[in-house]
Amino acid sequence: MTAKGGMRLRDGTKLWLDDEVHTVTGVTDGGVRLRSESGAWTVIGVGHLLADPTFRPCDADEIPEGEPSSERDHPERKLWPDAAALFDKLTDKQLKDLQRAQEHLLEMTTGYRNGDPKDALPGEPRPEYAPDVSLAQRVRSKAQELGYSEPQVWRRLRQWREEGPWGLVDRRTHRPSDPLAGVDPRLIDAILTQHYVTEEDDSTGSLNRLRRRVERRLDDAHGSGTVKMPSQKPFNRYVAVLLPGRYTTGQATTRQSVANRPDGHYQPITASRPGELMMIDTSWLDVRAYDPIEDIVVSVDLTIAIDVCTRSLLGWRLVPKGTKGVDAGLVIADAMTPEPMRPGWPEGLRHRMLRLPCEPLLAQDERFAAAAARPVVFPEKIVIDHGKAFASQAVKNVCRRHGIVIQDTRKYKPTDKPQVEAAFKTIRSQFSEHIAGYKGNHVVHRGRDVDAVARWTIEELEEFFAEYVVAVYQRRRHKGLVLPGFPEIKLSPNDAYRMAVHRCGYIAAPRDANLFLELLPIHWCAITNRRIQKDYLHYSAPVLGAHNGTKSPYAQANGTWPIRYDPRDVTQAYFHDPYTGIWHTLRWTHALTGLEPFTDITLRQVKQELRERGREPQDQEAVLAALLDLQNRTDAAEASTAPSRRARARDAERARVAARDRSRTELVDSAADAPLKEPRLRAVPPLPERDEEELTIDFDALPSYEVWGGHPEKDDAP
Repeated sequence: MTAKGGMRLRDGTKLWLDDEVHTVTGVTDGGVRLRSESGAWTVIGVGHLLADPTFRPCDADEIPEGEPSSERDHPERKLWPDAAALFDKLTDKQLKDLQRAQEHLLEMTTGYRNGDPKDALPGEPRPEYAPDVSLAQRVRSKAQELGYSEPQVWRRLRQWREEGPWGLVDRRTHRPSDPLAGVDPRLIDAILTQHYVTEEDDSTGSLNRLRRRVERRLDDAHGSGTVKMPSQKPFNRYVAVLLPGRYTTGQATTRQSVANRPDGHYQPITASRPGELMMIDTSWLDVRAYDPIEDIVVSVDLTIAIDVCTRSLLGWRLVPKGTKGVDAGLVIADAMTPEPMRPGWPEGLRHRMLRLPCEPLLAQDERFAAAAARPVVFPEKIVIDHGKAFASQAVKNVCRRHGIVIQDTRKYKPTDKPQVEAAFKTIRSQFSEHIAGYKGNHVVHRGRDVDAVARWTIEELEEFFAEYVVAVYQRRRHKGLVLPGFPEIKLSPNDAYRMAVHRCGYIAAPRDANLFLELLPIHWCAITNRRIQKDYLHYSAPVLGAHNGTKSPYAQANGTWPIRYDPRDVTQAYFHDPYTGIWHTLRWTHALTGLEPFTDITLRQVKQELRERGREPQDQEAVLAALLDLQNRTDAAEASTAPSRRARARDAERARVAARDRSRTELVDSAADAPLKEPRLRAVPPLPERDEEELTIDFDALPSYEVWGGHPEKDDAP
């Protein structure tokens, strides 16, 4: 402590933090390296340390007994080996010698080799070891009998009384080894501090560089030459002992991954019922996708949601590299929506094959009647990381509205969601490795020309992955799923889900078809001139006429209205009429018929080109002209480049998925020129109403047309 009540932090200073005494082992420019009494290491900023409510100086009388203060010399390292473990390594001959030595000592002290008068051997006690003989005389007699000197016998007796049987063992061959015996503790602290403060995040170097840096740290902390530096070979041995498994000279990615492991022991993350805990994460799919229209290969991101209780994959999304918040949010909606059956799938993959107790009730819902055997779960808590894709405020608002709790993991701690990380590993070994275009999970595992063998589009990969989940993953026995009380019986995710529903009951998920729209981002704006504006684009629909110039009924919104927009297709926006509860489609007023959908990324590129040309992005006609020019240039074969083709493939794929998601909603497209009120497929001619007479069709009167079979007619001429 200083005269003004402050505290000086230096090597050896002790302080209280988190109700535990810590020792300062190093001070950097903006942080302090601490070591707790339990052996845990911590690097904390000075500001965070001073602001921590548990921080306070450690007085001299609070230092544990036997613990040297910062002003004392560094103690020698001591070992307290486990005697029982050392006994376990004795040979049979050594055990017999030890038993014989104990019998002699028992006879010398009690007169009986077994130490018990009731278990006396014939002729015991012998006269020289009778109870009435003094201990000194018995020691003298035993020394003469064994051929030892009296001091040797006294010494063995003292060791036997102090250390038990282990005091009689010849320790020359069982001496505990300490590779750091005699090493200056200041050198040990410098090696550990240098690794945790600098080497973990630095590029990989040699042990020679580490030795030079440690020597400089010691000179700066204790003065030049104060701490003797060992040569390179002993230094390498010390590093191997102090930093085992830390990859000090290994791959930087592996070293940083090991450093991210949490301190302390691992605790399993468990859940007792479906939906209690659901984990969502995004990773790259180790497969390259091919776009035949643009003749380009693209990287693919995979976002999945897994139920911790049953290990079931509840939802997934495959998108071009660059997952957006809307993609992550829609995985939540997929988890609460039945997975439809695909044409060609066997009947054994239908939802009814889950054999749930409530299946007769679920079968009345047409969605479950045509669904595949994939669990549908209403999540209670969702675990996400700090990725931008999961930070969408709209997703968080929808989760709050449905009572879903969102829990963030710690940064750079993949161990906080081990189940989803293990699922990605399983997907790679069972699915990705067997797909044409597999590129490996690391560049060292990549083939010579992966792009040349990529042949599947993202849409086809989606179908393959859906079939893999329903037909393989959900029915494959999982080593982490066992029957309670019978650990040898392994269960599949479907089996675990069925048993959990029998035990805990079935919780119905929300059936709102417009849940997809609620998960989209929100843009608040006013309705003027029968239209709204978003990013200088004007959207309009007849429904906006009734609300033109009015204020919204939402409090704290200053009269603005919430407009949903899909970053995957900015040619449309979506408006929810609070007075009717109907969702309406708003179209870009300057969109031409047949205009290709485009993403928000393409829109930003168009605006950037307008600024470079000296034009204003507010000009709708200029935006449309620049968009068409960009699409024409990127579509032209002579001007096509890999980035432009990749961008077009990205926009087309995202527009396809957006259209598929819209088809599942109950949107009213009042802005369309000719809205379809009848089904697209109908009988020709129309079937009569019930009250009309039955229509008779004369098929013989229908004209027949020649059908070309695909082969030219053969010439009769030879």
